[in-house]
This record gives sequence, C-alpha cells and structure tokens, in this order.
Amino acid sequence: MEPVPASANPPAAPAEPRLKLSKIVLYAMLAIAVVVIAAIFGFILVYVAGFTHQLWWMGLTSLIFALLWYFVFMGSHNRTIAMPLAAAFFVIGIGSFYGSIAVDPVSDVFNKLILMVLESIFVVIVLTAIWTMSRQSEEDRVRKSQRKVTP
Repeated sequence: MEPVPASANPPAAPAEPRLKLSKIVLYAMLAIAVVVIAAIFGFILVYVAGFTHQLWWMGLTSLIFALLWYFVFMGSHNRTIAMPLAAAFFVIGIGSFYGSIAVDPVSDVFNKLILMVLESIFVVIVLTAIWTMSRQSEEDRVRKSQRKVTP
C-alpha cells in the first residue's frame, strides 16, 4: 500500500467558536435592559391611573426604548438582538398610541381621526426610512461581495 500524502487528508474540524467578549457584553446589556424595561412597564401598569393614560405612557416609553435599541444597533450593527428589539418596541409603542387614541372617552370622533392621521403619517415616515436603510445596506452587501480577496 502506498502512503497517503498529507494533502489528501481532510482538514480537521474547526473548533467550536468561543463566545467573544463583545457578545458577552451585548448579552449582559440585553439582560439589564430587560430588567429595567420590565420595571418601567410594571410601574406604568400599576401606578398610572386610567387605561388610556397607561396606553399612552406605554407607547411613549416603548418608542424611547425603540430609539435606544436603534442606537445600540447603529453602534454595534448587531442584527440578531438590537434590530429586532428596536422593531418590537416600535410596534408596541405605535400599537399603544393607537389604542390610547381609540379608547379615549373624552375626545370626539374628529379629534380621534386627526390624531390617527398624524400618527399614521409618523408611521409611514419611519417605514420609509427603514426601507431606505435596508436598500442601502443591500447595495453595500452587493458592493462588498464584488471585491476580490488578494492572496
């Protein structure tokens, strides 16, 4: 039997990737954020009087958290944690604002209509910005994929 050359042997399986410090810090930030967010929403649900006011405050805090998670995404470009959290808090915030407008017993139908139209314009502006950013990131990925790696 002839000896098998070293180049014919399959390469060894790569070692299991270790958790990097940046991921550990990101997970720690996520855990701390969950505790803080739960405390703030708990405070709103327990101490703010009136269901309409609860929805309004939940919407406001959700949009603030969405903005903060968006800033975390812009700093880290982490699409696995920060981007979905920003989107989730945006949806919760907008839903809470729509709910607070719809269940408000004090305002009349015309005021509700005006507020819903204004909020819908805000939502369209944000969705247009998201679409533009996703289109630009796709162009960046295509541009980077066309680069040749020099040996």
